[in-house]
Amino acid sequence: MDHQQNQCQHIDLIPFNNKFFCKQCGIHMPEDGSIGIKAQNFSFPGYLNPIQNLKKQWNRAVPIGALPGEYQKQRLSLIDYMIEWSEKLKLSMNSLFLAVQFLDYFVSQKKVDPVQYRLYGSTCLMLAAKSIELDERIPFISKLRRYTYLPYATLDFRRCECQIIKQLNWNLQCTTLIDWAEAVISLGIVYEQDELSQSENILKEKSTNILQQQNNQQIKQDIFKEHLDNVFKQPIGVPKQINDKVQEQLIKLCVSVLKDGTFLDKDPAELTVSVIGCARKASGLKNSIPKCLFELLENVEPKFQESLTDHFIKQVKQPTSVLGRAFTTDLDFFSLQNYKHRIV
Repeated sequence: MDHQQNQCQHIDLIPFNNKFFCKQCGIHMPEDGSIGIKAQNFSFPGYLNPIQNLKKQWNRAVPIGALPGEYQKQRLSLIDYMIEWSEKLKLSMNSLFLAVQFLDYFVSQKKVDPVQYRLYGSTCLMLAAKSIELDERIPFISKLRRYTYLPYATLDFRRCECQIIKQLNWNLQCTTLIDWAEAVISLGIVYEQDELSQSENILKEKSTNILQQQNNQQIKQDIFKEHLDNVFKQPIGVPKQINDKVQEQLIKLCVSVLKDGTFLDKDPAELTVSVIGCARKASGLKNSIPKCLFELLENVEPKFQESLTDHFIKQVKQPTSVLGRAFTTDLDFFSLQNYKHRIV
């Protein structure tokens, strides 16, 4: 990721909800003196109450009902297709998450022929792009047909689009997990006072063992000792590069939760805090949710952090699925070419 770090000096502060935020870049300034770290692209002026804004986003989540069994079997492969299509169309991650949310909601409310799941998925991607992306990035039906290779007419896409919009009551301004995570990132989730989980004593012990194994290489020993002295003279505080790692882990976790599907009915606030805590822990930080961050999020408990960590570890150990190879659990693509029934 390697984004440029925010260089704001946080001189002008503004109070919201008994907390202070930098008026220039919008970062949270804890009372204990902790200094937040965030990338320049997440710096926004603090003119609006960020806590109220975050709560409003949580309240705008789309309620997902019970999903049909056949859809649950194909859901992972459908998301793989949608990821591949969004990458080809150069859409943002926010559009992808919103499209999957539209699809989950529509399928939970309306009966859909399993053969047409990909038709509805691609249409949801177009609707999400219309809601979020700039005009030049919106994939209209002609472009959508060209990139998805689906054997449907323009009329099919139009009818699909109308059905989905009506079911959503013409309200496409919904928020997703990635939106909630980015909102908290803009307030700062990594601090200069954070410590790495691996203590200095463990590092010294490992270094001593390495030195003992190099008794016959005196020159290399001296160079290694000199390097260790320089390392241990540096402050123990977390390096600013760890912020990029936390953001990368956060995106991976959000995608993992999106694909999993078992967290659709969970409380948005608790899920957001759990994902952030899991991302910090996976990045090597000692405390998953430090006190200042816990107070910023108004004491929301990370109830799903442990289950998310277990799920993420299991997924990392498994071989990564290749995009576009979802046919093992999905309908054969070529059978769609002979499908003659249109949407009525």
